[in-house]
Amino acid sequence: MKTTEHYDVIIVGGSYSGLAAAMALVRALRNALVIDSGKPCNRETPQSHNFLTQDGKTPEEIADLARQQLVKYSGVKFFKGSADTATRTEKGFEIRTSSGELFSAAKLILEAGIKDMLPNIRDSWNARAFRCFIVPTATDMR
Repeated sequence: MKTTEHYDVIIVGGSYSGLAAAMALVRALRNALVIDSGKPCNRETPQSHNFLTQDGKTPEEIADLARQQLVKYSGVKFFKGSADTATRTEKGFEIRTSSGELFSAAKLILEAGIKDMLPNIRDSWNARAFRCFIVPTATDMR
């Protein structure tokens, strides 16, 4: 088991929202650790559409560009792996990874995304069948 330095913030999830959170934090002079399994829900999407400035790029190309921009800041570190447990401590949080590493931070951001439960139609997915996300309204959340 390896214990690492203490961070201002740990971000669990290194896809678009996790990387955006990391960018905001390091630009505000916070140090952040991004823990990412490398398995975003959009990994099978062949290309992006209706995403301004990124139309036609793969999800991995978009995330790679974000990581390239982030590594220019000394306040961000990346860990490839899965967060297994999160524990509240007197100083914030401890995250243990599935491989046994232990990280600590004052704050924790969970950007772990979603896991699709897809029907068994993989041959057609993203060619003729598409996901449809419904965003809940304030009335749905009551």
